[in-house]
Amino acid sequence: MTAPVLEIEGLNVVYDTPGGPFHAVRDVSFSLASGERFGLVGESGSGKSTTILALMRMLRSGWVESGKVRLNGRDLLAAPASAFRQLRFAEMSLVPQGAMSSLNPVLRIADQIADIYDDHGIRWRRGEQIEAMRNLLARVGLPPTVLGFYPHQLSGGMKQRVCIAMSIALRPTLILADEPTSALDVMVQKQVLATLGRVQRDLGASVLLIGHDMALMAHFVDRIGVMYQGSLVEMGSVRKIFADPQHAYTRMLIDSLPSFNRTRRRA
Repeated sequence: MTAPVLEIEGLNVVYDTPGGPFHAVRDVSFSLASGERFGLVGESGSGKSTTILALMRMLRSGWVESGKVRLNGRDLLAAPASAFRQLRFAEMSLVPQGAMSSLNPVLRIADQIADIYDDHGIRWRRGEQIEAMRNLLARVGLPPTVLGFYPHQLSGGMKQRVCIAMSIALRPTLILADEPTSALDVMVQKQVLATLGRVQRDLGASVLLIGHDMALMAHFVDRIGVMYQGSLVEMGSVRKIFADPQHAYTRMLIDSLPSFNRTRRRA
């Protein structure tokens, strides 16, 4: 048995509000093995995105009140800001929700990828960086001409694949994907998830996928954790969760999937 890539124990995240502190994540605990795909599923406001933003130290008006978070055995909550900055992209990276609002609209794609290398002190000989970026785009199914484009010149699916390419630029061991297929049509969703799955297998990385679509989760992840009102209310393998859901909210999520085999009243 190898040590988990990610271990979260008793994570509590609090937001400041006019009405006082609000606990958005309550006592959440789970772990990811090497190469595993784990899905956090739940409705908007359930705390799933807050969980991974806390891991990346990207909370704007919230803070981690208590808990333990370890990445490859390292205590993330105790890591100084300078060390954590070097850890991003190199060990843990984020594929954000809404690629258009995540990419810089006034920089070409090549410049945005180059920023990752520059920020981590990677120096290249003449032409090596361009070749590395071309290979990176090829791994996500994009032509090298994309390097010269601005984000608005790309389709939604292409922008999301650029974000995936950026997330694997430094070969991290953990990829956090925050609803990477939102606002995309069904066929493009399938292509984006196939791309994410392919690069994850190539790297041998673990993936933490955030979403609310149980069907999409079932096709991609190995295990599912169901979040409801900030708590992790159920967790198990895809087969176990779908065959025998224990929590009422899990059953509602599964029942919301359309079926050709039965008819029912709307709830």
